[in-house]
Amino acid sequence: MLAIIILEDNAAERKIIQQMIENRIQINETPVAYDARVVLSTGNPHSVLTYIEQHQDLNYLAFLDIDLKTSLDGIEVASRIKNIGILSQIVFVTADAAALRLTIQRHVEPLDYITKDSSPEQIQHRIYETVDTAYKRYQLTMSSGQASYFTYSKIHGFLERIPLAELYYISIQPKKYKTLRVYAKNRVFDCLGTLKDYERRYPNLVFADRQSLINLDAVQTYDEKKGIVYFDQDLAHSIAVRRRRSIMLKLNAIKTL
Repeated sequence: MLAIIILEDNAAERKIIQQMIENRIQINETPVAYDARVVLSTGNPHSVLTYIEQHQDLNYLAFLDIDLKTSLDGIEVASRIKNIGILSQIVFVTADAAALRLTIQRHVEPLDYITKDSSPEQIQHRIYETVDTAYKRYQLTMSSGQASYFTYSKIHGFLERIPLAELYYISIQPKKYKTLRVYAKNRVFDCLGTLKDYERRYPNLVFADRQSLINLDAVQTYDEKKGIVYFDQDLAHSIAVRRRRSIMLKLNAIKTL
C-alpha cells in the first residue's frame, strides 16, 4: 500500500486536499482504485514524524505545507523524513513560492510543488498528476524486489521470512488473539499480527473475505463464476461474492504490468 500523509495547518485547506487525493485514489486512469490510503492528515509536524518513526515499513507519499507557523517547517519535516531512510516521495504545498529555493539548500528532492495561489482547478490537476506519478513509482518499487519476501514473526522480537511468491493465503485463527495461519508452498505455519497489518505492507495481499488474505501473485487460475482462486499444489480458496469482481480486475491489472 502507498501510505499518504497530509501536513497542512489550515484545517479547511487540509480537508480539500484530502478529498482531492481520495477522489483520485478511487477514480483514476486504471480500471480499479489505487492501492493507496490517506493514513494521516494533520497540522502537527511532530505527529507526522512520530507516525513515520512507528511505521517505517510503509512506502510514503507526503504532501507538506512549508509555512506551518511552528518550530518545524515543511522543509525540515521533509529533511527528517529523508534521514529516516524510508521509501518516501515528497510534494510541497505552499503559498510562498520563494521558499522553494530552500529545498535545494537542504538537499530535499521533491516529487512536485503545488502553489496555493493557483486556481482550484489547477490545484486539483496537479494533485491528480502527483498521485498518479507517485503511484506508478510505487508500483515500480514493488516490482523491482523491495517486497520480494514475506517477513513475519512467530515470537515477538524474532523475524523470519520466506519468498513472497511462495505465499498462497493467510487466515485468521479464531481462538488465538492476533495469530494468523499462513498457507505457503510446502508449509503451513502460524505467525503474529492481523490481516490489516499485512494488507498494508504487501500490495498484492488482498482480502478474499473477512477472514483471509490471498496473494494475487500466487494465483494460477481464477473461476469468477464459482468464486474460487487456484494456486499450485491443487490448493484453492473461495472468494466472497462481493469481492469477486474486484479480484478479477486486480488480477487483470497485474497481467498488464
